[in-house]
Amino acid sequence: MVYVGPFETKESCQSWKDEYELPFPVISDEDGAIFKQLSNGWVPYTILVGPDGKVQLWESEFDEAGFAAAVEKLYREPAEAQPEPEPAARLAPQPAGRAGAATIVILGGGAGGLVAAYHLRRRFSGKHRIVLVDRSPDHLFQSSLLWHMVGQRRADQIRRPLSDLTRRGIEFINDEVVEIDLANKLVKTHSEKIDFDYLIVSLGAQLVPETVEGFDEMALNLYDPKGAGMINAALESFSGGRVGVLVTSMPFKCPAAPYEAALLVDSFLRKKGVRNKSEIHVYTPEHQPMPVAGPVMGEAITKVLGKRDIRYHPLFTFEKMQPGTHTIIPSGGEPEKVDLLIAVPPHQAPDVVRSSGLIGASGWIPVDKHTLRTEHEGVYAIGDVNSVRLANGKTLPMAGVFAHYEAKVVAEQIATELQGQRSDAAFSGKGYCWLELGGGKAGFAGGNFYNEPEPSVRLYPPMRFWHWGKVLFEKWWLRHWF
Repeated sequence: MVYVGPFETKESCQSWKDEYELPFPVISDEDGAIFKQLSNGWVPYTILVGPDGKVQLWESEFDEAGFAAAVEKLYREPAEAQPEPEPAARLAPQPAGRAGAATIVILGGGAGGLVAAYHLRRRFSGKHRIVLVDRSPDHLFQSSLLWHMVGQRRADQIRRPLSDLTRRGIEFINDEVVEIDLANKLVKTHSEKIDFDYLIVSLGAQLVPETVEGFDEMALNLYDPKGAGMINAALESFSGGRVGVLVTSMPFKCPAAPYEAALLVDSFLRKKGVRNKSEIHVYTPEHQPMPVAGPVMGEAITKVLGKRDIRYHPLFTFEKMQPGTHTIIPSGGEPEKVDLLIAVPPHQAPDVVRSSGLIGASGWIPVDKHTLRTEHEGVYAIGDVNSVRLANGKTLPMAGVFAHYEAKVVAEQIATELQGQRSDAAFSGKGYCWLELGGGKAGFAGGNFYNEPEPSVRLYPPMRFWHWGKVLFEKWWLRHWF
C-alpha cells in the first residue's frame, strides 16, 4: 500500500505518517501532478493494482463491500484459462404478456424515467405495456430547486403529478420498489409484483444525510425541496455572518449546483443589503470546480467566485459536524465555524439497487457507455444510478442532461429490438449545463464528454441570454412530457 499526499510537502506527509504510525509509504505530491494524472479530481481516490501490474479498480466512490470483493478476487487462485465462447446473436426477449405484448418497467420518475416512458409510448400506440414506478406522486424539476432556495419559485411551480402520464397511455404505480428479482424478471413493491420483459433502472442517487452525525441539527439540504425552502427562510432572516456551502463527499449530482448556490446566495444578500456584513465560503473535496469538465472550466468558475469575494476551499476532506459549536471539521486542518450551513449530503445507490445484484465495485451500476445495457439481459440503467467510465479514467458526471439523452437511446434500442431489428442508437457522451450567477445572468457550457483523450467542453461567457434560456427550458420541460 502507498499513500500519495496531493499538494502536500515532504515534511507534512512525514508528520502525518508519524502521527498515525502508518506502516506504508506516504509520498509527497507537492505540485499535484500525480493527483491530476491519476484521479477523478477529488479526494480520497483509490487505485487497486493487481500482481500483474494492471489496474483492477480506480474509484473515489466505491462502497466497502464492493471494494472488499475486488481485493478478495486478487487473492483467489486464478482459474485455468478457457477459450472465449463465440458471441451469440442478440435476440429480443420473448414477451410474456398478451399476444406478443411486452412489459417494459421503468423504475423512477425523474428525468431519465420520464423521457424513456414518453419515447417508448410514442413508438408503440398501445401494443406493449409501459409501467413507470415511483414512490413519489410527483416529478420534480431538480434544477429549479436553486431558484426555490432564493424565493424565485414556489415548490408547487416545479412539480408535476406523475399520474398525468396515464393520459398518454403510460401506467403509473405510486409505490416504493422493495425488490428487483433479476432471475425471475420481477419487480416487487409494497403492494404488488410486476413481471417485466425489459427493465430500465432510473432510480437516481439516494441522499443519505443521516450518515452524517449532526446533519439535521446543523445543515440545510441543498438537494431536497424541504431543505431548499428552509434555506430560503434562513436567508430571509439572515442579517450577516458566515455562510458555508459544503460538499460532504463525492460523487454528487448536478456538479455545478454548489457553486450556483454560493453565487445565488451572494446575489440575494447583496439585494438584501447585508453582503458587506457577510462571508460566503465553499468547501469541497474537489481540487477545482467540476473537475471532469477540465481545467478551463474549473479556472473560469474559480475566477467568478473570486470576483464575488466567495472564498473557495478545495480538497476539503470533510469529517464531521459539531452542531454545538456550529463548526465543520476536516480530517486535516482547522475547524471552520459557520452561521448558516448549506450542504450537499452524501449520495449512494438506492438500497433496493444495492441489494439487487446490479451493483459493481464502484457502488453504482456498471453499464456499456453507448448502449447503457447492464450485464443482465434486457436490463438497462440510466442517469445518476449508473457508472460510465470515460477515456481518461474518470467517471461521467451525474447530471439530468445525461439521463435525458441516455433515456432516448434506451427507448430507441428497446423499440427497435421489439420490432425484430438491431438498433444502432448509441449515447454520444454529449451534454451541457447552465451556471446560474444571480442577478438575471447565467453562463453556459457544453461539449462531448466521450472525446479522447479528455472531454471537450466549451464555456460561453455569462449573459442574460443564457439565464432566459434556462427559464424557457424549465417551462418547456414541465409542459412537454405531460
